[in-house]
Amino acid sequence: AAVATADTAARVVELSHTAWPYITAAGAALILLAGLLALRFGRSWPAMGGRYERDGSPRRRTAAAVDPDRPEDLWKALDRGEDPTG
Repeated sequence: AAVATADTAARVVELSHTAWPYITAAGAALILLAGLLALRFGRSWPAMGGRYERDGSPRRRTAAAVDPDRPEDLWKALDRGEDPTG
């Protein structure tokens, strides 16, 4: 290290090692294991029921009444594309 970095004060005995690389590797192995288990057993997991699906028919949109005294109603009307001043 002293030759590569031109740091004459670098010494191997002054290096310290922590457990973080090993903890990170263990976490990565757990994530990999969870992914492999999801690939293996994912087909047998319960899915959402049909009651959450739309039937594809267009929904009627009714304009909500805008109360000019409530600023949040004015903003919601603007978000819907309506002109609350008209």
